[in-house]
Amino acid sequence: MLIRLKTRTIRRAAIFAVGFSISATILDPVDARADGSLDSIKVLQTLTSGDDSTLAASKAIKQLSKASDVTLIQSLAAMKGATPVGRNWLLGLANSLYRKSGKSQSAELTKFLADASQDGEARYLVFQWLTTNNDVLRKELLAKMNQDSSPELRFLAIDEAMKVKLENKDLSVLLDAARHPSQVVSIIEKLKELGVTIDQSKQLGFLPEWRLIGPFDNVGTVNFDKVFPVETDWAKGATKNEYQGKTEAVTWKQHTTAEPDGVVDLAELYNKEKGCIVYAAAEFDSEKDQDAEVRLGCINGNKIWVNGKLVMSNEVYHTGAQIDQYAEPIRLKAGKNQILVKVCQNEQKEQWAQDYKFQVRICDSTGKAILTKGR
Repeated sequence: MLIRLKTRTIRRAAIFAVGFSISATILDPVDARADGSLDSIKVLQTLTSGDDSTLAASKAIKQLSKASDVTLIQSLAAMKGATPVGRNWLLGLANSLYRKSGKSQSAELTKFLADASQDGEARYLVFQWLTTNNDVLRKELLAKMNQDSSPELRFLAIDEAMKVKLENKDLSVLLDAARHPSQVVSIIEKLKELGVTIDQSKQLGFLPEWRLIGPFDNVGTVNFDKVFPVETDWAKGATKNEYQGKTEAVTWKQHTTAEPDGVVDLAELYNKEKGCIVYAAAEFDSEKDQDAEVRLGCINGNKIWVNGKLVMSNEVYHTGAQIDQYAEPIRLKAGKNQILVKVCQNEQKEQWAQDYKFQVRICDSTGKAILTKGR
């Protein structure tokens, strides 16, 4: 099974840039330098996967365990701007420090939780600490978190709110606040029971309109990185209507998916072709210049370009697929934006390896749908 990842798999709806950002009120640079704590924190924040990073992390953790100036709040604040790998190590450090003295710091932790500018995962961890065996406090805090900046806390708040019988108006408010796809779908289903129909595909921001062309050759899965003429022509904004495909000339075909989860089933559209590549092009008309995310669910090898720039590349076959499986930040320009997706199928014959499909949605960093103009 071939797996080569060139993009990051999304762990949660909020995405943070890699960088070092700790408030001077939390970490005193002078004291930190005395024990080398600042350098160790920086090491953890910028870690990437690999054997070398594991050794570096172990050394940094050892240094921090001996430092006299490392605090629980400092370790939590350091998660802001950390890499995914670094965040995991910092989570471990925070848990260790909490076990030692965290229960005596409820006031500081409560203040940290209230600071929406801090890392969402760190605040979620603090919430779990503060509300363990305290259901009254848990409900009290969640009652104010429907719009929280932390995806995890927002999810819990909405989930808690849905435990009671709600009217249409209340559910509509929760739907507007919800970001996680499963929660959005759950609220839509409850509204449907009350006679209110919501366009799920639109609510989540899936792209339903595509132009497709293929199949092209991918026998032996050797053409994932091959630059077919479709790619070069598309980058120039001058695509042709006809290209030489895997066995014959192929042309662009218009396709609109009616699936509520935006899935485009290429196996069905291309007669279950194996060892092949299909390109899908979409146009997104943005109201303004804005930051956004392109999020992909795909069980096959894939690449995505936005306005001629490669933003995503995953040479992965049949390891599972889900909404928001991959996500990358993009910059939309005001007006027409061109999106091109390359979806590659291998030749595995097992029943579980027959899926050949994808789904794409455009949203902001929290998961709120951004819609093309006029939709």
